[in-house]
Amino acid sequence: MPPSPSDAPVSTACGCAGAPLVSARPQPRVDSAGKPACEHCGRRLSDCKGKLYKHGMGKICHRCHNVLSGLLAAPVAAAPEAPVRSHKRKQPSAPAAPAAPVVTLAPPPSLLSLFDLPVFDTHGWALRASTRSTRGTAASWLELAQSDELKQWEVKRGGFWQHDTHPSLTCSLLDEKRVRLLQSSERHARQLLHELGVDSSHTALQLAAAKLLRTNPGEGQQEVHYDITEYKRAARCFTVLLYLTPTLSTQLPRLSLAETRCSFTEGEKLPPASARTVLTRDKFVAKRVDAGSMLALRCITAHWGDANPDDSQRYVLFMLFSPSSFAKPDTEEQRYPHGVVN
Repeated sequence: MPPSPSDAPVSTACGCAGAPLVSARPQPRVDSAGKPACEHCGRRLSDCKGKLYKHGMGKICHRCHNVLSGLLAAPVAAAPEAPVRSHKRKQPSAPAAPAAPVVTLAPPPSLLSLFDLPVFDTHGWALRASTRSTRGTAASWLELAQSDELKQWEVKRGGFWQHDTHPSLTCSLLDEKRVRLLQSSERHARQLLHELGVDSSHTALQLAAAKLLRTNPGEGQQEVHYDITEYKRAARCFTVLLYLTPTLSTQLPRLSLAETRCSFTEGEKLPPASARTVLTRDKFVAKRVDAGSMLALRCITAHWGDANPDDSQRYVLFMLFSPSSFAKPDTEEQRYPHGVVN
């Protein structure tokens, strides 16, 4: 009786009977967890981004496909990390040379930064922004200055006009306003000088002059000058300006009082040419100011007024304070280090 198929011997790959036949066909690549992996880099396919591509018995990731296609450079193997020694103290290495200190050069200060610095003691001037009170005083002065009641305007050197504020006015109401404005302006000026460390009490300083200045557009440029002609007296006198309209401030020195001292000479003789170089126009700076802004000047401070740059008239209230023990100085006489043309 012939044997049944189940009883027939099984042939093995090596030809031995009795052992099951094992196929030599390659299998898709898997990772350590048995999950399908990229045939090229071995990364789990479910973690790969992008499209998968058929490769051999399995698939490869999008990056490996680009590498094999020449579209992407093969990744460079990272250098092996140094072994970590957790139980032994690491031998100290030679100390690294200290890094050279980084020297940062400060940019040159802006010219306008002088207006933000306390330069009254060093440069002899201080500019203060307007306040609600000073703006009100300036507006009232402007209204009075533009009225027909002021009839004694005088033209001065440089093309600006001047009017004394002390003479009484014909209109009693406007004259009362004039007196109140003088008192208010004097109070503001004394307060500013007091804030700058000056003894501005009535026993120390007197209001020697208070004059309105008016300048037409494009006119009024002054020469560099000092308000008092004698240095000893000038050192104890102060000028305060109240700007009644928005305008360009007075041109103020960038150099200190010590640097410009050589230009203030006694008598009628001009200072030497070397001294006059510290007071050329490029050594001064100005800024735009609002109505109600105030400027305090030591009378040993050189300055000059630029021509009116605006389309409307410029108005300024000029006040001069001198020691109460001195005779009031003549404000019509000023010192011009560069000289003037008569």
